[in-house]
Amino acid sequence: MQNYPYAEVIIDMISNAVDRPFHYSIPGKLQEKLKPGMQVTVPLGNRRCQGYVLRLLRNTDIENLRDIISITGTEPLLTAEQLALAHWITMRCYCRLIDAIHAMVPALFRVGKRPGKPQLLAAAPAAAEVDLKRAPAQKKAIDILLAEGPLARSSLTLRGVKSGTIRTLLDRGLVQTSAAPPGHLQKENLSPATTPHLMRDEQEQCFREISAALDSSEARKILLHGVTASGKTEIYMQGISCCLEKGRTALIMVPEISLTPQMIEHFEGRFPGRVAVLHSRLTPAEKSRQWQAVLDGQAKVVLGARSAVFAPLASIGLLIIDEEHETTYKQEDAPRYHARDVAWWRARYNRAVLLLGSATPSLESYYSTERGDTTLLSMKERVTPTRLPPVKIVDMRRELKENHRHIFSRPLLEELSGVLQRNEQALLFINRRGFAGFVLCRECGFVVRCPSCDVSMTLHSDRQVMCCHYCAREDAIPETCPGCGGVKIRYFSAGTQRVEDEVRKLYPGVPLIRMDRDTTTGRKAHDYYYRQFRDRRANILIGTQMIAKGFDFPGVTLVGVVAADTTLNLPDFRAPERTFQLLTQVSGRTARGPGGGRVIVQTYHPQHYSILAAADHDYCTFYGEELENRRQLGYPPFSDLLRFLFSSGDEKEVFEAATWFTGLLEPFEETVELLGPAPASLYRIKEQYRVQTILKGRELTRLAPAIRKLIREYHTRKPPFSVRMTVDFNPLVVL
Repeated sequence: MQNYPYAEVIIDMISNAVDRPFHYSIPGKLQEKLKPGMQVTVPLGNRRCQGYVLRLLRNTDIENLRDIISITGTEPLLTAEQLALAHWITMRCYCRLIDAIHAMVPALFRVGKRPGKPQLLAAAPAAAEVDLKRAPAQKKAIDILLAEGPLARSSLTLRGVKSGTIRTLLDRGLVQTSAAPPGHLQKENLSPATTPHLMRDEQEQCFREISAALDSSEARKILLHGVTASGKTEIYMQGISCCLEKGRTALIMVPEISLTPQMIEHFEGRFPGRVAVLHSRLTPAEKSRQWQAVLDGQAKVVLGARSAVFAPLASIGLLIIDEEHETTYKQEDAPRYHARDVAWWRARYNRAVLLLGSATPSLESYYSTERGDTTLLSMKERVTPTRLPPVKIVDMRRELKENHRHIFSRPLLEELSGVLQRNEQALLFINRRGFAGFVLCRECGFVVRCPSCDVSMTLHSDRQVMCCHYCAREDAIPETCPGCGGVKIRYFSAGTQRVEDEVRKLYPGVPLIRMDRDTTTGRKAHDYYYRQFRDRRANILIGTQMIAKGFDFPGVTLVGVVAADTTLNLPDFRAPERTFQLLTQVSGRTARGPGGGRVIVQTYHPQHYSILAAADHDYCTFYGEELENRRQLGYPPFSDLLRFLFSSGDEKEVFEAATWFTGLLEPFEETVELLGPAPASLYRIKEQYRVQTILKGRELTRLAPAIRKLIREYHTRKPPFSVRMTVDFNPLVVL
């Protein structure tokens, strides 16, 4: 008999009822094959279910165990590191264990499928002899394949070859497919090879510190605080090169999918054939192929968005989080992890270096350097020939007093006209989609609101609809007021679409691009718009926060912030920090080329400290004032927050459930602050009433075991509440 005749299995089912390990016997025929991390089929009641082996057991106190039915695959889906990480996430994020596992395993792998080998397209031998003058699209594809050899289908489509053209060529036998050779990574684009750049003194000094940390056998956390265009990306790449030379692997994360095309160019060019790309816009098959390349050891470098933190890299030496302050690193659905916390766990597990990069670090990260938990490296100078751009603050209240009521102030209009006359490029930033933030009747004050949510509806003039950005409900634009029947319907507060419309009226014929969630729904949209603007096929780029960070366009000589107050007016204690970060980041998109640049910030709060500090490019002044505000209020980084959010279509029951559970938390009031229950800022969304309770105090993680018991008590209460409860540790958005 084997030493491990039993196995502990977690059932692959999203249910609180099975959120615990189950013990099974291992049949003799499977004992030589079964390993922790494997996917298995097991009986549960009268059903067969999938599950994952957590560990093998020599003994168990449970009698009459049922046998494991079968094993899926020949190798574990989860490594020992991932299994340990899953347990940590379960405790830290108050989620089910299966939620943590699902975050680590691609969807196709979970259903027992493995990616097929990627196919390459090549011109058939006879293709060069065929006359394709009357089929220019087909000729273009053949010319590319003849010139560059076999390519992935995605590489052809990125060159402007349509899928229909490829199908036609395959049907005609002019293009043939072949399996990619071992070690081939299907690339999202073709990147020209690049070599390391000569680093400046500040860069060299920071790199030496990072290199020394990589030589150490201890986990290190380093914050690289560098102004925009200070050359952080070059340090990342040389750090990765140093890591690879030591036989270890590297992970780099970016906050926005829109940044991946540019970063792919940088990293594929520097590390050809060794980079896997992971983000949510990949198809399940594409993601699985990239994942498999990492598992097989073909890809030594992983580049991706938040979920890439779970990539199955072995022997990690360096983890990089670019723009570490961004809220997109926080997962809003279960498991509600922060990629920065997960990356630090993995750094400790692998004795690796975690490098956090930002021009506007989060208060938590910067405060950590003051406490001595994180090493601070600073770069205060740009590597570009130009200095940080001058910023002009325009008081929109004065514009109104002087009877200028356009959404663009007179200084912005003057600068924008000059940019277009000189055939330069401009970015117009407003952190709101749509045409107008809300629609109001000037006779009675009625605001058109979503009947399912506690928010106003946004006008989208291109589709002539009112849209709720929370539940996606769409209604016709009212011609008369639903409240009083009046006809004085007006649109207030501009969005990206309104900005686009105004630019087209002012400058007809000027090529422009709009980037927001409405225009970038296609899988390749970010990449397409990035290349269009980079190649100077448009003079103006209008967008939300997805254009505010990371992009490097030397032709941009003007950034116009149309409404700096959009983020500042949110009912959230982090609103000043987000405002400062966004303004600083978007300001950094200009003055990167020989033409220099300037920034115009339009605001109704010209004296607010976050706006003044951003205009002066002064992080330290902002940090000092904001930190003192947080200290007085007891908010992070001086405390942790634990939010319990209750939601239900029954308003009375949601308060009953929240009150009942809050009563369970009252014994903790001796050491922590208990806030609530109270209506959430967004009280009603998708016909669900929302009530919250918040625990605030130092080191709430020590209470995790006790709190998990209370959560289980809530879920097993008799009779049960038909009220959903979600738990979020240190939420970044409390609305």
